Amino acid sequence: MTNAYNGRLFKQAYGLVMKFSYLLAAILITGCSGYSFHTNLDKENFTEYFKPGSVALVDQEQLATLDYQILGTVEGISCQEDEHQPVPVIGDARTEARIRTADMGGNGLLISKCIELQQTPGCQASITCYGQALKVAEPK
Repeated sequence: MTNAYNGRLFKQAYGLVMKFSYLLAAILITGCSGYSFHTNLDKENFTEYFKPGSVALVDQEQLATLDYQILGTVEGISCQEDEHQPVPVIGDARTEARIRTADMGGNGLLISKCIELQQTPGCQASITCYGQALKVAEPK
């Protein structure tokens, strides 16, 4: 007995579906072969992104046990330019100071003080952190 599932019509339809599937797969594969992929992932972006991580925050008590050199004074600012922006965050100010320390070749930062100000030129509110950039020798 012949029915719709094992008859000649079914075999023809199945063959057409398979041919169409192979054709569609070939078109998709060749259609994407000219596609170029662009990304902002390059060495410089990684270096900039991870730069603050190369600078450790140190406190006065730790300085007594470290061999270090003072490279200079740094500051970091977190600014809210208008009411539509997020409020300034002390962590952002410290991170900017760490980036500036890394730019000076330092690997340590001693934060001296952070100041919160209102209505400064260019900022409705701001936090500025001041510190010393340090080059700390590796322990022997």
